[in-house]
Amino acid sequence: MPEAGSPAASTVDIPQQSKVRTRRSPPAPIIVDRQRLLTSASIAVLTALSAGSASAQAWNGNTSSDWTNGANWSGGTVPTSPTAVTVDSVNPAVLGIGGAASGSTGNLYVGETSAGSLTIQNGSTLTSLGSFRIGGGGGTGTVTVTGAGSQWTATGLALSIGGTGRGILNVEDGATVTASGGMSLGNTGGVGTLNVSNATIASQSLSVGAGSQVNFDNATYRATRSSGVWIGTGPGTLNIAAGGLTLDSVGFTVSALRELSGVGALTKTGTGILNLTTSNSYTGRTVIDQGTLALRANSSIAASSGVTANGTFDISPLTAAGTDIQSLSGSGVVTMGAKNLTITNANDTFAGTFNGTGVLTIAGGKEILSGDNSAFGGSTLVQGGTLAINGILGGPMSVLSGGRLQGIGTVGDTTNAGVIAPGNSIGTLTIAGNYTGNGGTLQIESVLGGDASPTDKLVVTGNTAGSTFVRVTNVGGTGAQTTEGIKIVDVGGASNGTFALQGDYVIQGQQAVVGGAYAYTLQKNGVSTPADGDWYLRSSLVNPPAAAPAGPLYQPGVPLYESYGQILLGMNGLSTFRQRIGDRYSGAGDVAAPTRVQAPSPVWARVEGQHTKMTPSNTTGSSYTADQMKLQSGFDGLAFANRFGQLIFGISAHYTTLTSDIKSFYGNGKINVEGAGIGGSLTWFGDNGFYVDGQSQVTWYKSDLSSDLAGTVAGNKWGYGYAVGAEGGRRVPIGGAFSLTPQAQLTYSSVNFDGFNDRFGAHVSNDRARSLLGRAGLSLDHQRVGQGGDGRTTRSDIYGIANLYYEFLNGAVVDVAGTKFASATDRLWGGVGVGGNYRWAGDKYAVYGEVSFNTSLANAGDNYAYKGTVGFRAKW
Repeated sequence: MPEAGSPAASTVDIPQQSKVRTRRSPPAPIIVDRQRLLTSASIAVLTALSAGSASAQAWNGNTSSDWTNGANWSGGTVPTSPTAVTVDSVNPAVLGIGGAASGSTGNLYVGETSAGSLTIQNGSTLTSLGSFRIGGGGGTGTVTVTGAGSQWTATGLALSIGGTGRGILNVEDGATVTASGGMSLGNTGGVGTLNVSNATIASQSLSVGAGSQVNFDNATYRATRSSGVWIGTGPGTLNIAAGGLTLDSVGFTVSALRELSGVGALTKTGTGILNLTTSNSYTGRTVIDQGTLALRANSSIAASSGVTANGTFDISPLTAAGTDIQSLSGSGVVTMGAKNLTITNANDTFAGTFNGTGVLTIAGGKEILSGDNSAFGGSTLVQGGTLAINGILGGPMSVLSGGRLQGIGTVGDTTNAGVIAPGNSIGTLTIAGNYTGNGGTLQIESVLGGDASPTDKLVVTGNTAGSTFVRVTNVGGTGAQTTEGIKIVDVGGASNGTFALQGDYVIQGQQAVVGGAYAYTLQKNGVSTPADGDWYLRSSLVNPPAAAPAGPLYQPGVPLYESYGQILLGMNGLSTFRQRIGDRYSGAGDVAAPTRVQAPSPVWARVEGQHTKMTPSNTTGSSYTADQMKLQSGFDGLAFANRFGQLIFGISAHYTTLTSDIKSFYGNGKINVEGAGIGGSLTWFGDNGFYVDGQSQVTWYKSDLSSDLAGTVAGNKWGYGYAVGAEGGRRVPIGGAFSLTPQAQLTYSSVNFDGFNDRFGAHVSNDRARSLLGRAGLSLDHQRVGQGGDGRTTRSDIYGIANLYYEFLNGAVVDVAGTKFASATDRLWGGVGVGGNYRWAGDKYAVYGEVSFNTSLANAGDNYAYKGTVGFRAKW
């Protein structure tokens, strides 16, 4: 049998009057393809004309590479059709050296028995009629068609590239090659290569033999007729490079029988149908701009990064039960028939429609469907990843344990074993049918506040059944007291399903979620519509106990924040003059002669401990106990002295800790505080027994706040405070060793702490925390002077004291997400104490101390404090 594309064919001539006898044989079936028959007949005629009507010319390139120079041809003239042309010289032939040119040939063979090269460039056109071979007779041939407008049109038999030799066809940079009889690479033992880059080829078929390869890079392959072997037989390689491949069916029905590989995208354009009939491994995207791309037999495009279906994507002809794609976008049609489609790695939005009765499965990624698929007769399975419905999707919906359904559209009957999250942030998802919870979760985003708060909502037009967990995320809501509540599930039919909140903490056995200063529980039925079957978030408890305070339900951090400023104020106060220094300096009112400060200056240290129980006036009804310890040390020096007395200055440093237990219906907790600071004092001691003591201090605090219900709500929170005060009094002898000391003290204290967001996202800030505390007291002293074993003077002083306290300011106010909470202690307090000091070695050493008990005069059992301090001083 002669090779396809051979220059001549064998013939038998039968005279007109002759008879031909043939052996009788059974009739065989005849299959007639009218279009093929006509084409084959045309090709036979064209081939015969080309072979028999013209002489042949050979390229020698003796003068130059210019095709249009007759001196480069064996016949001395430029060949024209139907002249058969052979380019079989090492000298390359170029059509279009000086610009666009045109040429024509009959048969054309390049690299027939040796090496040959032909270039068509600069918008030039070459028309060939007959048969065509590149590297066809054992030689090596290369044809390059390059540049915008450059064309080679080969009409006749199939274009053979590397028939029995090695052939290369390069189509580049806007050029076009049309081979109406098809293209065949390496199908008779040779090796062919077709490179199409930024260019177009057009043909009725493309066959790639073993060892041969087609490389498409921003290439277009256009059909010239309907063909079942458009991309046909042969085990060679069809590679799509990064620039991609466009397959233009033009309106025909064409089929690709071989695998398409590579990293580029495949684009289907043109009306008509492109059938893919085998498994493909290209990884670029599949784009259907026009017409239909159909998967037939066992075809697959699962390796493709996704499908953009603006035309029709048809999987109904598959012989398998279904197929996988990675993702889906576009606005066209997916025809499923009874086949199943699985989307494995979605990251797209599809605005088109699904037709068929198969199963649509989402197995990974996130797929958004925004079209009207109310007529879809299949079912949907969310196996993994996320499916967002922003349009309508008919048929039953099943959300499995690894899947997530969200969106603002409408779905059919739904079973939930995974996650359903209405909205794409805040929005409503509608189930036009029944809902069954199968241990799945309903995720709700809500701007937690009053009844009208923006929120996600699940609307079920039918009945509910089964059990569903509910998780609520607060989206910037600052909380509020509700009446009806925030509706999150609207049930149109029988409300038999249960929805159980999985909140931030549990109070009174009920799950609660936090919004700002408030806590919300999930409750069935409306307040004014107690049988509506809907589900609401309310800032209250379900059937609250009798001990519950009136008003809304506050989150467990609020009692801590409410008490925080008041507790810091309690730490930030100043001691009395005597608690701080004892009675180190004597005056004329003493039973002994006055002793004055002399260099070197004394140093001193003391420790103070206090236990407090407080039930302040506040919003949450919380109370607390606090245990405080304070270490303070410093030194004093003489600033000034005259015959009336002495002015003493002092500098000190202190460290303090506090542990407080807060009790509240809304949740108990702890506040632990550490503080450190410095202070200063200036004291006038008159020789007549009168004294005025001024002191100031500043303290920096670090606090940890924890709730028994919610754990640590705020850790390592910083604050600071300062206090200034003045105290005055006079020791008045009343006979013998006794004296009275009336005294008064006024202390201003202020604390602040850095604002912070608690573990629930509520912003907590200090509004104010100030105190102006007045004290009026009277002490009764007994003094004694003696002599130690070393002959030096000893002094002792024992006293009892009674005090009245009055708070002039209103305590502390804290802001929790826009809601203010105040805490204030009782204003009027009373207290008693005893103390003393002992000095020896001529006043070189001294110890001193005091214990006291203070209580509210309005609520004595609920507000009290007892305190003790002991100190030591020495002079060296």
